[in-house]
Amino acid sequence: MAPAPRVPRGFPLRSRVFFLLAAAAFVLSACGGGTQVVATVADGDLYSFEIDEQLVEELSASAGAVDRTQFAQDLTNTIVEFIVIARAESDFDLTFNDEEIDERTEQLSTDFAAEIEANGFTDERIRRVAHQQLVANAVQELLVEEEGPVSDEEIDAFVTETIRGQTEACTSHILLETEDDAVAALERVQAGEDFTEVAMDVSTGPSGPDGGDLGCAQLGNFVAEFAQGAFEAEIGVATEPVRSSFGWHLILVSERTEPDVDVDAVRENAATVLSSQGGQNLVQEWLLEVVSEAEVTVEPEYGSWVSSPVPQVTPPA
Repeated sequence: MAPAPRVPRGFPLRSRVFFLLAAAAFVLSACGGGTQVVATVADGDLYSFEIDEQLVEELSASAGAVDRTQFAQDLTNTIVEFIVIARAESDFDLTFNDEEIDERTEQLSTDFAAEIEANGFTDERIRRVAHQQLVANAVQELLVEEEGPVSDEEIDAFVTETIRGQTEACTSHILLETEDDAVAALERVQAGEDFTEVAMDVSTGPSGPDGGDLGCAQLGNFVAEFAQGAFEAEIGVATEPVRSSFGWHLILVSERTEPDVDVDAVRENAATVLSSQGGQNLVQEWLLEVVSEAEVTVEPEYGSWVSSPVPQVTPPA
């Protein structure tokens, strides 16, 4: 999704909540307020509504002369939030009363008092953010419940990745563009040539002039393919070619130290972390699906609704 539609993700982090506040809160309306209608939205028999110009302009960055790009973003936000709330109610029977929304509003107002004051956010804006946050969190919980528990295989992979990421290794590599070049370089090393000399001769990476030396660091700092290769490599022996987004690597590990971690504690934490990550992904997939299914029409003078690469309003030409 575009930056604005991507916001509803359950908001587990302070930065995500503040991003939503700063990006322009959502406004929705079931009917025009007597001003020019700028867009209509429908989803079969589930809902149909209109958005008027006044409501969107209330959120735009400048009063009076409204920036077209900002207006399009605010209109996108308005449409997306209405769809999300309407579909949450129809798909999951989710509704929140005033007391629940007020409680979350008070929490946000306390947690983000400095940001709210600095940016002049109104109580109504914060309240709408609170409502949308409640919806997103509830949808995530229900989708995770439908998906079922995290599997033992996923937990095992998480534990392995955690240990690998915290493992410190001293590595060198030879980076080449093709597998054939990597195989040729490996044959030179296996024939007795010094790894450092071969790296200086043929490596295309910035470490080539230094003999491919990458120093000592935790493997979590490297791309996954390189980290896996270095984690499994025999100490002092060049690996077979390993492919990553950078090219083909020959990896030489001179030292490697695995972390002293409580594996049982990592396993206990794995289910929580994986469930949260999976839930956020499920919400994103659901959000994209329900917004894509809606029939949106924007009056030409205010922009156009496009569905690709992501559903959003684009400003008029």
